Amino acid sequence: MRPVRATARFTRFAVAFSLATGFATIAFAQRPQILTNGRNLQVPINHGLPDNATGFTFCRLRYANARRVRKSGWGDDYPQADYNFLVRLSELTKTRISRWSNGDPGFANFTPLDPDLFHCPYLRMNNAANADFTPDEITHLREYLLKGGFLWMDDNWDPDFEYIRADLQRIVPDAQIIDLPKDHPIFSTLYDVTPPQIPSMNSWLRSGQPGEFGPSTVHFYAVLDARNRMVALVSMNSDVSDSWEREGDSPEYFNVFGRDGYAFGVNVAVYAMTH
Repeated sequence: MRPVRATARFTRFAVAFSLATGFATIAFAQRPQILTNGRNLQVPINHGLPDNATGFTFCRLRYANARRVRKSGWGDDYPQADYNFLVRLSELTKTRISRWSNGDPGFANFTPLDPDLFHCPYLRMNNAANADFTPDEITHLREYLLKGGFLWMDDNWDPDFEYIRADLQRIVPDAQIIDLPKDHPIFSTLYDVTPPQIPSMNSWLRSGQPGEFGPSTVHFYAVLDARNRMVALVSMNSDVSDSWEREGDSPEYFNVFGRDGYAFGVNVAVYAMTH
């Protein structure tokens, strides 16, 4: 992976965000690095919790493919999206982030049965339709969510939701699954964002369309537990994390999708941490 300096365009974007919201950014005299050249790596590059786990850790769910539905698996947009999002989260909010001993932002990955999962109040999963959880994994994930965890399943496209819904109903049997309206607080927790439909960079460069597999409508489904707490969020017909992964790869793509991608990502993280 080759790190690059933040672009001047994004510097202006970050400063504008900070001024608009009153949140602090780090000094731009020493701009943080971002990662480029997304590879959808399906092999972990680190294990366990970050060495300095005193702040927000970006946790990703690692799983074995039970099927291949459109996308490659747990490592889509990994590790560039995870790394870049933490860099920008630490700039755009006052959030303290975890770090590895080499200074990298604290992104980590865990299997559904890993006991360290319970150190992750925020958990990301990509291409969820590829997974088919075992009974033990179902039990562990249910315990994780009911103890206060939050799961965001991103980068899913029609008709993936039928696979995903079945797993969610096994994990939280009494859950209510709703299609979030545009005025739900998660779309304005920090930044006002219209529910973003974001395709992968390569798909958009080929077709110029927001749908990766033809025309589609974006949905963000919330999973509510018996106490009406949102325990999971499902992005349908949107690949939000690609906008983080590809920040330094295509100015054209970033100009169209980067702002909303980061804004909504920050909203979700802040919402998960405060609800």
